Amino acid sequence: MPASVLIAYVTRSGSTGEVAQAIGATFHEAGLESDILPVGHVKSLAGKSIVILGAPLYMGRFPKEFYRFLSAHRAALGATRCWCFVLGPTRAEPTDFEAARKQATKQLLRYGWFHPVDVHIFGGRWNMQGVPFPFSLVLHLPGNPLAKIPMSDIRDWSAIHDWTMGIACQIAPAA
Repeated sequence: MPASVLIAYVTRSGSTGEVAQAIGATFHEAGLESDILPVGHVKSLAGKSIVILGAPLYMGRFPKEFYRFLSAHRAALGATRCWCFVLGPTRAEPTDFEAARKQATKQLLRYGWFHPVDVHIFGGRWNMQGVPFPFSLVLHLPGNPLAKIPMSDIRDWSAIHDWTMGIACQIAPAA
């Protein structure tokens, strides 16, 4: 029986959702079908044997919807194989990736029962127009500190594809 895959994600400005879609496309390429949904649209994990969970880090924390999803689906997540992807750094600096990894680990330790197979950090996208509320309020402040951060998009689509193919090979060795 083929694995039943759910890709659930939290996104504010669409970047994490775009990565979730790319992951779904890679699974399709590998011969695996998946459902791709924002975490708020997931009512049940019934029938799902694999969960790929994605979220951005904002100021060192995951969005509240991520934590709500973990709490709401605790029992089901304990019975499925899970992988996590995290969008964090917006600069291609190794120290930024390490800091994001440490912060993601710290946040996930709040849920000691949750043991994903892998937590992978990918570069993110920064765009002033996509700043989520309440951070968008800062845009209207005199001397806006966010204006000093250059726009960037360091999502590595090749790395995302390779990571996903690695998962596909684990869940469907013939893929």
